[in-house]
Amino acid sequence: MNSKIGTSLKSTRDLMSTAADEIILTPVQQAAYDKLELLLGISPVIALSGVDGIGKTTIAAAFARKHGGVVLGMGDVFAAAEPFEGAQWQEAVEAMVLDALRRVDLVVVDDYTKLAFVSKGMLRMNFLGEVVGKRLCDAAAQAGKHLVLVGSALPLWGSVTGEFSDQAVLVDVPIFGADDYTRIAVNVLGDDRAANIDFKVIHRYSSMLQGYELRLACQLLRQSNAAPTTEDFIDCLNTYVVASNLRLGEVEALSFDSLPGAEHIAEALETNIVLPFENRELAAELGLKPKRGVLLYGPPGTGKTSIGRALAHRIQGKFFLIDGTFITEPPTVFFQRIQKVVQEAKDNSPSVLFIDDADILFKIDHVAGLSRYLLSLLDGLESATAGNVCVMMTAMDPKKIPEALLRSGRVELWLDTKAPDETTRARILQRWIGVEIPGHDAVDYAALARITHGCTPADLRRIVRDARTMYAADVVAGHSTVSASDYVRRSVEEIVASRNNMAQLLGDDRLRIGAPA
Repeated sequence: MNSKIGTSLKSTRDLMSTAADEIILTPVQQAAYDKLELLLGISPVIALSGVDGIGKTTIAAAFARKHGGVVLGMGDVFAAAEPFEGAQWQEAVEAMVLDALRRVDLVVVDDYTKLAFVSKGMLRMNFLGEVVGKRLCDAAAQAGKHLVLVGSALPLWGSVTGEFSDQAVLVDVPIFGADDYTRIAVNVLGDDRAANIDFKVIHRYSSMLQGYELRLACQLLRQSNAAPTTEDFIDCLNTYVVASNLRLGEVEALSFDSLPGAEHIAEALETNIVLPFENRELAAELGLKPKRGVLLYGPPGTGKTSIGRALAHRIQGKFFLIDGTFITEPPTVFFQRIQKVVQEAKDNSPSVLFIDDADILFKIDHVAGLSRYLLSLLDGLESATAGNVCVMMTAMDPKKIPEALLRSGRVELWLDTKAPDETTRARILQRWIGVEIPGHDAVDYAALARITHGCTPADLRRIVRDARTMYAADVVAGHSTVSASDYVRRSVEEIVASRNNMAQLLGDDRLRIGAPA
């Protein structure tokens, strides 16, 4: 095993030697590096902590290279301990670190918080545990060596370090600021090509970008002959870098203009969310902040989800969805999934965190803690790093939303999505019919609107979609085609008959649609 460890150390050292001279640390990375230097002569064990993607490995590699140390990463550990299982795997990891401490004066264990909870890729709670951690720290102290443990900014250090935690001095790497964005861009693009990009704007636009995301955007922009602008950088982020929790093909790009009948909602969102978001200097002067929470309430099919997507499109952000599919067993899994999406929304802000049918979710005993979780979330969105997340909930019955969520400062923008009137139905039908069906320009939309009484925007969109299907079926079968108005009328008749039959079967007249008697 020792020969394999020796090979691992050599490859790690060679890697640092080839890369270190090319690395210029960002301001927050340099500040953390300086703290490591200061603490080197004070404590035998230093814990380097921070969120993922902030450059902790980069800092540790530069630090180890300067002091003739080595970095043991996940790849090194798994290569050395591959033949072993269970307790032997744990012993192999411990032996690897101890062997490194005998060879050099400074050993960095990268991803330590992950290694402490994993064995050959399988999650095992507290696998390395307090006992192993204490022995490693004691070994470093007794030998006059130094051990740097690198981990994520999660509340794991107590479990990982346990009773030896008082020996580990913590150095925390803060999240990137605009100056760090600038430094990374200059490293990749050079001073001249980065000169036209205002990274204060980029940071306000997306304040939680990771180092690799910034480098990826710069590498993509470097392929262009022209020097990139701020707008180019934002477009690149939206197209290639920042992702939502839905596949892009499933998230329709909608604008407020494409939602007839929702003008009053669009105006409220423009005033209370978009205006302070897009006019930062004026908002700061007047003390304005985007509303953190929005409640859309109304009957099903009235376009609530479309409004959420339109807002995400309007602020050039991402759309994150939480709905009934998150109801899983056990409850801890539900909240793990929720937390993952919430963190992604924060990391990829500006974003819309859309909670569909919230009134139904709140009634489910299985996730009884959801309202308390959302209270904490909304209160936490006051911070600068999370202020670009809008939490939008939908409800058919707003009375079932917990009162505490509706207090001022939380969900304070309440917008009613109503069933469309006759004029709005005509506009919606015209919006969706398009140019695919011959004779679309001769459609009598007013007449069609009269026979679609009670239809929601979702109903109207389905009517048009079914009309197109009827037209396509005639084309494929070689039948004579009819006018667009005829196809839409046939579609309306079929859907009205189907819905009204269902209303009679279920004894629920609310399901009825079509022209009133």
